[in-house]
Amino acid sequence: MTAIEVAERKSRWRAFGFLFLAALTSAVMIVARSGSGGDFAQGLWLGLLVGCAFNLLPIKRWLRPNSEVARLLDDEGTRENRRIGCTLGFWATVIVALVLGFASHFNPAIGADEVGQVVATAGIVSAMVAFAILELRAAR
Repeated sequence: MTAIEVAERKSRWRAFGFLFLAALTSAVMIVARSGSGGDFAQGLWLGLLVGCAFNLLPIKRWLRPNSEVARLLDDEGTRENRRIGCTLGFWATVIVALVLGFASHFNPAIGADEVGQVVATAGIVSAMVAFAILELRAAR
């Protein structure tokens, strides 16, 4: 198998993995917010969120700068998709923060911890989903 074929396969797996991690992070946040998961669900949510944020970084390029597969996995198309995904994540964060800030004026039961969790999850999940969809479209 050539380096190009390996990079294409890894790129598809990365995109599907990002979609899975985005769904898992959202589900764990819902369980953590419902109160049934306790501290374990809170810790799992935080760990998933940090892991997802690190996965959006081009770590392979930094760790193995001379690897041909790593260079193919981080070409200019992937960098552009990552930039667009992170931009969409930023705007999702801003919109969710504004909506929850406005909603908290009418419902004082909305606490700061809930707002923080929902805003952080919305930003990371939307960035990961956007990046994954763009990568899958590019793989066609």
